[in-house]
Order: sequence, then C-alpha cells, then structure tokens
Amino acid sequence: MKNIIPILLAVTVLLLAGPDQGPAGEKQDQEFWEIHPKFEQYRPDVIAVLPMDNFSLELGLEDTLYNAVYERLQSKGYRRVSVERVSEAMGQLGIQTPGQLQGISLKRLSEMLNAQAVLLGQIDQSGHLQQDGYDAIVVSCSLKLIHCETGIVLWKGEQWRTAHRQWAVDPINILLNSLSHASASRTDRVEWLVQEMMKTLPSGKIEVEFGNLLDQATQIKAE
Repeated sequence: MKNIIPILLAVTVLLLAGPDQGPAGEKQDQEFWEIHPKFEQYRPDVIAVLPMDNFSLELGLEDTLYNAVYERLQSKGYRRVSVERVSEAMGQLGIQTPGQLQGISLKRLSEMLNAQAVLLGQIDQSGHLQQDGYDAIVVSCSLKLIHCETGIVLWKGEQWRTAHRQWAVDPINILLNSLSHASASRTDRVEWLVQEMMKTLPSGKIEVEFGNLLDQATQIKAE
C-alpha cells in the first residue's frame, strides 16, 4: 500500500500538468513563423532549394527534409531550380557540407542558379526524450527563405513536435513505449512538419491547378 501512494500522487501531478506539458511543465508542441514586411516587394519567382543540414543523431533526415520542401514548393506557386543543377553548382563551388554555404556569396549563387531566392533548412532535433517517466519522440526543424540580392530573410518557419506522448509510471510501460517509439517513422513526422511550415509561406506568382497535370512539379535549369 505504501508503494502505491507515491505512484498515485505522480499520476495526479502528470494529469494536472495537461497533455501538452513535458518534464518540468515544458510545453512540447511549438510552432513559429515570420514574414518580412517587404515580402510582396521582393517576392521571388524562382527559388533554389539548397542542401539541408542535420544536427540530430539520426542520419538521412536531411534528405527527407530536402525532398519534402522541394515537393511542397510546387503547391505554393514557385518555380524551382532543378535538383541536378543545384548539385552541380555545389560541386563547382566546392561545397561538401551545408555549413560551408555560410561562406558563399548569395549574389554569386543567384547568378549561377538563375534564382532570386534560396531556401535553406535544418533538422534541429530528432530523438527519444525520456525523463522521470515522460516518454516521447521529439522532432524539430526550421526553414528560411532568403532574397539573394538583398540578403533579407523573406520568410522563416520552425516546428517542434512530440509524438506518442505518454507518462509511463511503471518499468514495463516504459519498456513497451521505448520499443514502440524505436519503430516509428521519423520520415513521416518530418514530412508532416514541412507541410505545416509551408502553409505559412505566402504563395508565389504561379497559379496551381490541383487535380490537373499542371499541378506537377515545375523546375527550371539555370542557363
């Protein structure tokens, strides 16, 4: 009986914290976006999606982020520089990691890719969070659209989400939750986060006809 009382008290505290609270009352689901006041003035026609960075310990999520962003741009009304042309430009500039892009002139990149803006992003976190019985998968990422000529960040968005939030109060549940999370798809979560972020990006100049062949991806080659 004495062992049951602390457990009941722990459950009561966690229930009072609410479903959106993590360890120490930390709110786990967060989103943020910002649109520059001069977005309309500098709204780009052609966007180059640059290699994404990955600060998590899970390899390959940067490719998932890149592909999801590239595909979503079609529904926002923007033309995109082809993946092959961007890759070729990275080779010409000697760029082997996304971090090296910080030392590249955006104006020069704009001329090489024939694009008015570049879209960069990164996986900020992806992993298993477990603390004091709190058990969740945390995935967060961020994107930003930069106008090449002025360097203005026209739009940026961030998403931080948790999945399968549960408060396991005994070792058996903790073990089962851990095994369940290990098999969950990080790819699906990243794609969902991109979908939510891209909703806040203002539309481009191209009118997209959904359900029609015109809805297919529009991409260009830099000449």
